[in-house]
Amino acid sequence: MHRWLYVLLGVILLASPVITYCQQLEDNVTEFDLDNGMKFIVYERHVAPVFFAAVVFNVGSINESDGITGISHLLEHMMFKGTKTVGTRSYAREKRYLDREDRIAEQIYNLRRKIGGWRLKIFDDFAHEIVANFPPDIKQQIGSDKVRELSALIDILKNRQQLPPEAEQQPEIIASDGVDYLDLYVAMKTKERELEETMTEHRNLIIKDELWDSYLQDGARMLNAFTANDLTAYIVYLPSNRLELWAMLESDRMKNAVFREFYSERNVVAEERRLGENDPDHVLYEALMAAAFQASPYRRPVIGWMSDIQSITRQELIAHHRRFYAPNNAIAILVGDLYPEEVKQVARRYFSRIPPQEQPKPIEIMEPEQRGERRITVEFDAEPQVLIAYHVPVAPHPDSYGIAVLSQILGSGRTSRLYKRIFEELELTSQAPSVSTEPGERLDNLLVIEAKPRHPHATEEVEAAIYAVIEELKQQPPTRREIERIRNQLDAEMVRRLGSNLGIAFSLAFSAAIRGDWREYLRDIERKKAVEPEDVSRLATRYLTPENRTVATLVKKETEGKQPEEIDLRALMQWIQQLPEDEQRQIFMQIQSMTDEERKIYAKQLMERMKAQTK
Repeated sequence: MHRWLYVLLGVILLASPVITYCQQLEDNVTEFDLDNGMKFIVYERHVAPVFFAAVVFNVGSINESDGITGISHLLEHMMFKGTKTVGTRSYAREKRYLDREDRIAEQIYNLRRKIGGWRLKIFDDFAHEIVANFPPDIKQQIGSDKVRELSALIDILKNRQQLPPEAEQQPEIIASDGVDYLDLYVAMKTKERELEETMTEHRNLIIKDELWDSYLQDGARMLNAFTANDLTAYIVYLPSNRLELWAMLESDRMKNAVFREFYSERNVVAEERRLGENDPDHVLYEALMAAAFQASPYRRPVIGWMSDIQSITRQELIAHHRRFYAPNNAIAILVGDLYPEEVKQVARRYFSRIPPQEQPKPIEIMEPEQRGERRITVEFDAEPQVLIAYHVPVAPHPDSYGIAVLSQILGSGRTSRLYKRIFEELELTSQAPSVSTEPGERLDNLLVIEAKPRHPHATEEVEAAIYAVIEELKQQPPTRREIERIRNQLDAEMVRRLGSNLGIAFSLAFSAAIRGDWREYLRDIERKKAVEPEDVSRLATRYLTPENRTVATLVKKETEGKQPEEIDLRALMQWIQQLPEDEQRQIFMQIQSMTDEERKIYAKQLMERMKAQTK
């Protein structure tokens, strides 16, 4: 056999899995729309008697505004609280409690506004110290009873035996211009106690976690949800004979969701936010996004800012749900042991009765061109690290595909430029620098390089070495071998993703939701494979420039006499988020009443538990 025939045969054998999977997608995908605008994508795959389902809503943090940041993430939490028929013993009776809670919450909000943000922070910090320093016998009597805790706090504040330390130098903190602000704060805490009492009574009408249990009792796995910058998704794996159960529960919570336990869940999310504020990686990343973006809504964190989380109302949540959780703003993706005609019948039976809403206005704001390097420093009691971000376009911009290849050339795997030069040859970092595009795919993005120096090297050394690698790439295009490696990685990744129900669903879902057509997933792979070495150098020269760069550096803040931090907060947070919802809530509520020192001790206990469970 001639040599060229061997080469041709090799190409055919390498390409055949890709061709096969592409053809399978085209042959096995069925699409249909309901009259109310809801889209369905069904992939028929009779490998095992199960199916994976995702409902994707075109709403994320980019759809929020200042004052309600984090509302999409909070809504995701609340979507598991049930409906008018699920999670309640009597919705008619429960409605009276919901209305009463809203009225009390509004009174609390009005008192907060009268007190003012800076005074409120002083009073809250003072109250937190009082609670944390309750005598042991009082703590034992209170236990986890929030009403008793508030009662004990109110008694101390009323007697004014203690005052905030700042009040000694600035008595106007307590009273000014005839207004006694501490009295207002006591009134606010009294209303908080009234709200807690009402919620305690309300819980007698709630069937806890009935929606979760309905799924789990019928064999559900991977029941979960997530909120991102661009979208929100609800996912579950089910036996194939539970299609109607899925349709019934998902359509019910799309149409009839009841946001019971809202104010306690809002506290849970606030505590989740507080944990993030103690994670150096999280703090540095937020600082980078806020510095890099000026106009783009990507500057806001998905979880929201603390002051917004604490002031979002249930009525605002209801309005957000009504606006964005409409069938004409949703896509359902089902992959597995299903028959499209049956899915159509079930979808029409359950989802077609949900009325559409006015289509949300697309986010069209564009980030202005950056005209000079921006630098930001974050001080934290943690090891130094640096994030380097460059503004880049997203698909379908023609440059986006070359940017994706550029990203892989720099930071994908052991043969990548940064791995070989920075980590392996120069040994400047404790782990290989990572390269990613953040934080979304709907608006113009950032190419982010993350690096953590290895002692005794400094972030400045690492930065300089990274820039040298980038400049070399501008001057010398990647080799043909590097480009072929990326093309092979793209094919291998596609084969892996399209080899499971989960991988197929997510591949189709993101392309359908963000690009409007699931086929864009396949087209994008081909566009990336068409990138040539000269394209990579051209794009590096165009985008990876100092004036287009934002650098966020974490500087270790030394605390005298303090022991080195031994808690991996990021790993701990990821572990907590995998726990059952009730257990997550209990952890966050417990943390709320602790001092900083108690929190550190508790965090170490959780870390030990995490290590024991993950061995």
